[in-house]
Amino acid sequence: MQRLKRLRERMVEKKIPVLLLTNPINIGYLSGFAGSEDAALITLKKAILFTDFRYLEEARRKVIKFQIKKRKGPLLKALAPVLNKLKIKKLGFEAEHLSYSRYRLFSKNLKGLRLISTKGLVENLRRIKDQGEIKSIKKAIRITENALANTLRKIRIHIPEKELSTLLEYEIKKREAEGSAFPPIVAFGKRTSYPHSKPSITKLRKGDLIKIDCGAIYRGYSSDLTRTFVLGGATKRQRRIYSFLYHAQSEAIEKIRPGIECSWIDRIARNIIAKEGYGKFFGHGLGHGVGREVHEGPYLKVEDHTPLEPGMVLTVEPGIYIPGWGGMRIEDMVLVTEKGCQVLSKRAPEELPEL
Repeated sequence: MQRLKRLRERMVEKKIPVLLLTNPINIGYLSGFAGSEDAALITLKKAILFTDFRYLEEARRKVIKFQIKKRKGPLLKALAPVLNKLKIKKLGFEAEHLSYSRYRLFSKNLKGLRLISTKGLVENLRRIKDQGEIKSIKKAIRITENALANTLRKIRIHIPEKELSTLLEYEIKKREAEGSAFPPIVAFGKRTSYPHSKPSITKLRKGDLIKIDCGAIYRGYSSDLTRTFVLGGATKRQRRIYSFLYHAQSEAIEKIRPGIECSWIDRIARNIIAKEGYGKFFGHGLGHGVGREVHEGPYLKVEDHTPLEPGMVLTVEPGIYIPGWGGMRIEDMVLVTEKGCQVLSKRAPEELPEL
């Protein structure tokens, strides 16, 4: 299995003979399945999944290239005999996914074993998507687009944000999605200035901006799209600010290609928005990777100097948020290709849509 092979190559580079995985997302990426409390042990020759009764039958049906061990009780109780049998002296662990209390427990009870902190060993592999992963992401995007289109048909004056959000989740779930990639963000009027607002009982009024950020999960892979609309006729200012966003997004997408640093793509869009006088109202990064998680590396932000590579899937989502007035964001998903990029979603409209 190529994913295990690539991970083992990285383990050799880092001089880690055995790696303990406790992040279910990483375990599922490598094995094909992971329960909520599963763990996996990866050596240079073996791969073992520790699961309990709740997930045993499903694991036996879905797991690939892993030996499955039924676990009863705490992980340490199941892990210790295996480590002793393998005569392991050094054990790598996922620093961001092993709790401090469990780390202390391991340190105290696994005598003669050196624990080595690791970061991003599997996550960095996940950044490059294969054709199967890209196919699933595309399907998740189509589900999201169709669900949103159908939800927009149900918009009416005075509908609360919460109701529209619920309708959208239903439209996502009634298709082939496993569910929403995250609780949909639905905001009306002045509340659109909150970048990640939670749906409230606020009701839609004529002239309001409508901001909707949503995504679906299909076969473990996520989508993430944001659209901004206005109910009724748009004002001159609304149209103008939307045009700045579309221009910033378009310029950034045009420059995406292998070898370009993430920070530089962010800077392209940020400079356009700043030039129009709205720089202080764009406070988040331009985008992020999407895959097994809706937010994963790399990140299109000033602090991330990762060079883009073919197979990376990213969002491009400039936003302008003006307290007391409202906010807008448009977000599309792109695939980095050998020569540039391919927009996977149907691009946000060039002009602010009026509903």
